[in-house]
Amino acid sequence: MNGPIGLFDSGFGGLTVMRELIEWLPNESFVYLGDTANLPYGNKSPETVIRYARANAAFLMSQGIKLLVIPCHTASCHALDVLRQELPIPVVGMIEPGLQLVQPFQRIAILGTASTIASGLYQTQIAQCAPQVKIFAQACPLFVPLIEEGFHEHESAYLIAQSYLEELKGKIDAALLACTHYPLLRKVLSAVLGPDIALIEPAVSAAKSVKAILMQKNLLRTHPESPRHQFFASDDPEKFRKFGKLFLGQSIEKVEKK
Repeated sequence: MNGPIGLFDSGFGGLTVMRELIEWLPNESFVYLGDTANLPYGNKSPETVIRYARANAAFLMSQGIKLLVIPCHTASCHALDVLRQELPIPVVGMIEPGLQLVQPFQRIAILGTASTIASGLYQTQIAQCAPQVKIFAQACPLFVPLIEEGFHEHESAYLIAQSYLEELKGKIDAALLACTHYPLLRKVLSAVLGPDIALIEPAVSAAKSVKAILMQKNLLRTHPESPRHQFFASDDPEKFRKFGKLFLGQSIEKVEKK
């Protein structure tokens, strides 16, 4: 029960989920893997994403994790069920936490990578759990590269967001941010969609789910020492260390090469 919680994402985005996990589970240790050598996942085939996910999960298992979180929505869409079948530990994705938050709304945009939107998984799940909701699915493939390069508040981000989202104005009352990077675009998205449109982020709901699973399975950390957070990147660890602060909300002292 004193083992760490593992997370993997294609890059920095999953740190926004780790940020909430640290808030909700301050005594837990975490191991985060940014698969930066293979980002972005959003334009990859399902088979490729599953292959990356298996490799990432195997690496994190070698670190002795007790629970795996897949903050990457694309990997959650394509690899969650596979990893749940193959791994001996609990695996938490982002789809179920996101679904818990859509119930109060009538007209929802799903904003995600091309692969997430093409999978149709969010659309199908929302239609099943909230059939009253009208769904507008919109792929936003340039958002992740913009954010990864630090252009999330640049004028170009506004122009690209307008191109993707202009037709949604007046048609929705909420937008589900189905990518861990997109919370960094909140200012841009609110400016384009309007301040009255609710922006739904599954990270808090995911953190609550993780805490509930740990309690249910008696896996909450009991070790008296301070928690330890480790970070790995499959490419350019120094860039990950510098940019990671923007997503995690605190400095990252060390990033190791996977």
